Amino acid sequence: MKKIEAVIPPASLSIIRAELVRRCVCGNLTVTEVRHGETHGPVSGNSDEFLTDKIKVELIVADRQIDKALNVILRHAMTESSDRYGHVTLSHVDEILQITKPHPASA
Repeated sequence: MKKIEAVIPPASLSIIRAELVRRCVCGNLTVTEVRHGETHGPVSGNSDEFLTDKIKVELIVADRQIDKALNVILRHAMTESSDRYGHVTLSHVDEILQITKPHPASA
């Protein structure tokens, strides 16, 4: 399994999610609002002006679906209003542990 972390423009989220569903890419999807910027550049002034609002999408998929998922994200993460689109990171996942409600003890 692989974990994809993609920092994308907010406008790209709905089309990426729809395309993942359309192409039957199954996985656990988490979406977080983030601020994205570079660690280099001018230091003077307000550092917040160098940060832009983005969405971080985290998706865990089977190895056989990784190419399909990456193609969808890379193809649809670009918008005309974005000068810097974001980035994608891949990580290997050994195991997923589900958090569930405990079952009552049997008497």
